[in-house]
Amino acid sequence: MPTQTPTISIRLPEAARLSLDRAAKLTRRSRSFLMQEALARHLAEIVGEQTRRGPKGRLTTLLSLGGVGAHSAVPRSAADVDQHIRWLRDNG
Repeated sequence: MPTQTPTISIRLPEAARLSLDRAAKLTRRSRSFLMQEALARHLAEIVGEQTRRGPKGRLTTLLSLGGVGAHSAVPRSAADVDQHIRWLRDNG
């Protein structure tokens, strides 16, 4: 008898659910299988990134910014914030 794994519930935006359903149909795999694969790959990336940077790498990067944008006179849109986070990930 296979070992039962715990169930975890997540909320997905409609677009993500549609993409997941499309990928499941194209690959003839279950949504659960695809989510497990995606999570395993992404977590491996995160662990690898943290290993390359060292345990204090992300904190050092954030501290070096000196609060950039925290007291900005111009409000930032969600898109601006997302773009900056992507830049930090690529250049951190």
